[in-house]
Amino acid sequence: MRNFRQEFIDVFKSGYIREDTITRHIEPYIQMEKYLPDLAAYFYVLEYPSGQYRFLGRQQEHISGYPNEEVLQRGIDLFLHSVHPGEIDILLHHVYPDMIAFVAAQEDDNVKKGLLFQYNYRYKRKDGTYVNLLDNMHILELDERGRASLVLGHVIMLQNGELLPLRMKIKQFQFKELAETVFSRVYTSLPEHSHLTTREMEILGYLALGYTSRETAQKLSISPLTVDTHRRHLLRKLQCNNVVEMTRFAFRNALL
Repeated sequence: MRNFRQEFIDVFKSGYIREDTITRHIEPYIQMEKYLPDLAAYFYVLEYPSGQYRFLGRQQEHISGYPNEEVLQRGIDLFLHSVHPGEIDILLHHVYPDMIAFVAAQEDDNVKKGLLFQYNYRYKRKDGTYVNLLDNMHILELDERGRASLVLGHVIMLQNGELLPLRMKIKQFQFKELAETVFSRVYTSLPEHSHLTTREMEILGYLALGYTSRETAQKLSISPLTVDTHRRHLLRKLQCNNVVEMTRFAFRNALL
C-alpha cells in the first residue's frame, strides 16, 4: 500500500510552529462554531507537515460521514485515502507542488498570507459514495523559511453531482474584499470532451469569467493572436455557432 502520508510530507517540507500560536488561531473558530447554522460546508485548521487537523467544524461529519473524532485521530491519512483514485496523484504531484512553487516565488510574507487557494476533488464518503468538494485554503502561519506551516480551509460540498474538471485557482487579495485571480490551471478535462487540450480548457475558463483575448493572453503569458486561434479551435471542437454558446458551455463545464 502506498504511503500517502510520506508523499504528503515530502511535498510540504515545512517546519513546526509553537503550540500557543496554533491555539491562538483556533480559538476564534471554536467560538464561531457555536453560532454557525448547519450547512454543507465546514472549516478546518491543518498543521504541516504532520498532516494533523487542529480544528474541525461540526458540519464535517455531515459531508464525509466520518465522526470528527475519527478524522482528528486519522489525520491527513484518511483524507488522502478518500480522494478519488483518479485524482490523488494529481493533487500530490501537480496541484500541491504548483501551490508550493507559487508561494515560494512570493518574496513578501504578507503577500503569501493574502493568497486564497481554491481547488476541487472527488471525496469518498464513509458510505462509499463520492461527492464533489471545493477547498478554499488560506495560509495562517509560515515557518522561519517562509513555507506554509498552518493553514485554514473552508470545504464546500458542491451540489453538482456530475464529474467536474479538476482545477486550481489562486487569488490574491489586493484590498480587504477585492481579490484578483493570479493563477488558474485545469488538470483534467471531462471525458466527453477529452479532445480539448489543457490550454483550451484554461482559455475556456477565462472566457466564462468574461475575460477578453488580450486579458486572457496576459494571464497566460501568451499572445492575443494565440488566444484567438485557440478560441476558433474551441468553436469548432465544441460545435458552437458563436462565442455566446461557447460561454454557456464554459459555465456548465469549466467553472466551479
